[in-house]
Amino acid sequence: MTTTATPPHPAHDTPLSIQLLTVEGSAYGPYVALPVSPPTPYAAHLFTRATAELILHDMHRDECGIRGEFDPATGALTFTWDRHHDGTGGTETVTPDAYGRYPIGGLWAWDEWGDHVPHTAGQAAYALGAAEYRESVTTAFPDGLIELYDRGREEAHRLTLRRDEP
Repeated sequence: MTTTATPPHPAHDTPLSIQLLTVEGSAYGPYVALPVSPPTPYAAHLFTRATAELILHDMHRDECGIRGEFDPATGALTFTWDRHHDGTGGTETVTPDAYGRYPIGGLWAWDEWGDHVPHTAGQAAYALGAAEYRESVTTAFPDGLIELYDRGREEAHRLTLRRDEP
C-alpha cells in the first residue's frame, strides 16, 4: 500500500497551541507538535524538520519496523514498513506545508508527554521551555539545563511561526 499525505493547514489567522507528544508506550520526546484537528492517538500533527528528524532517529533506534527517509531534492519524508507492522506493509510520503512543517501521524499511536512518561531532567527542561515559549524566562536551572529549556522555547517558536497567541 502506498499513500501520500496532504499537508493539513491550520488557518493562518488562528492561534496556534502546541502539544508535547511521545510515541505511546515509549520515553521518547518530548516532540513539540501542532495539532491540526481534534487530537486523537493516531491523528496527524505538524512538526518542524528538526523534530521530524528526531522522530526518525528514535524510530530507527527502537527498531519498530517503520523506517523513514527524507528526499534530499524535495524534502519529502517517506515512511516504509513491512507486513510485520500492519499485516500488509506499505509506504507513506508526507510533504512539508508552505512553512516547512511535516504532518506525521497514523502509523503509530501518539501519547501526551507528561509526568506518566519516564524522563530525564533534560527532557523536562526542554518540555518546560516549549510549554513556556510565550512567557518571560524566570526559572533558574542547574548547569546545562538552561540550554535545553531554550531549545524547547525555540522549537515551539519555529513550529508556531513565531506568532504570539492572545
